[in-house]
Amino acid sequence: MYRLFLVYFLFPISYLSAQSPAELLTFGVIADCQYCDCPSTSQRFYRNSPAKLKACVTEFNKHDLSFVVHLGDYIDKDFASFDTLQPIMDQLNTPLRQVLGNHDFSVAESLKKQVPKRMGLKKRYYSFSIQGWRFIALDGNDLSTFASFGNKKKQEAEALLAQVKAAGKENAKTWNGGLSAKQIKWLHKQLRRAERKAEKVILFCHFPAYPINPHNLWNDTKVQEVLESYSCVQAYFNGHNHAGAYGEKAGIHYLTFKGMVDTEDQTSYSIISIQKDRILIQGFGRQKNQALRLTND
Repeated sequence: MYRLFLVYFLFPISYLSAQSPAELLTFGVIADCQYCDCPSTSQRFYRNSPAKLKACVTEFNKHDLSFVVHLGDYIDKDFASFDTLQPIMDQLNTPLRQVLGNHDFSVAESLKKQVPKRMGLKKRYYSFSIQGWRFIALDGNDLSTFASFGNKKKQEAEALLAQVKAAGKENAKTWNGGLSAKQIKWLHKQLRRAERKAEKVILFCHFPAYPINPHNLWNDTKVQEVLESYSCVQAYFNGHNHAGAYGEKAGIHYLTFKGMVDTEDQTSYSIISIQKDRILIQGFGRQKNQALRLTND
């Protein structure tokens, strides 16, 4: 059985760039590009994101990546913002995997149901497998005040938010969301399938699930319980909290990637290299280099 422990260290870029015999696969990660044609705030520089994204794509194309994942908040608002970013991402030499963020639904009400398709998604949550690893993309907007469609789903969202508020949890924010009972049932099915196939699992979501943070999923503890019940789960990668964060619980890494939109001229993205004994994170800009070691126990 594989379980993980974390080792933080800085390593030269050449170390990551060199092909290792133990390397299984490599992929790119971006969080919170969050573009819109709107004035900057003290922390977010929306109009700078396209240039940052172009430089990121140029760097990614220098590497043999299996895919690139954007962890949500591709745009900040306005459906037309997708039109600016799409030509840039079309230059990628590898498949783009999108994860839905809360700001991706900050569009006209009449256009909200079109957002997943506009981002190239056939389904709002999904999975795919590469070389013995299963990657599961979750939709943390499934239960939300802004992207739950249909009376039944809206009622489930309202009930969950009320429950979180009653518990006095700091993540009881209207700009967060949660996983529906249907999605959690689907997640169990995916993890059982991964265990049957002896696959290891990394999950992608826009919203954090751990450690405790105001940005977390409404049902973060439920998600933790589900993940902890399967030995195949290795890590959970997310955005949403632009400052970044890390936590380890029950042998699972929870890593929040820093937002690209923050700061005027400094970017943030990563290249992830999965090896037999570790996961290496090569950070660019504000994102730090890290190593997550894999061990047999």
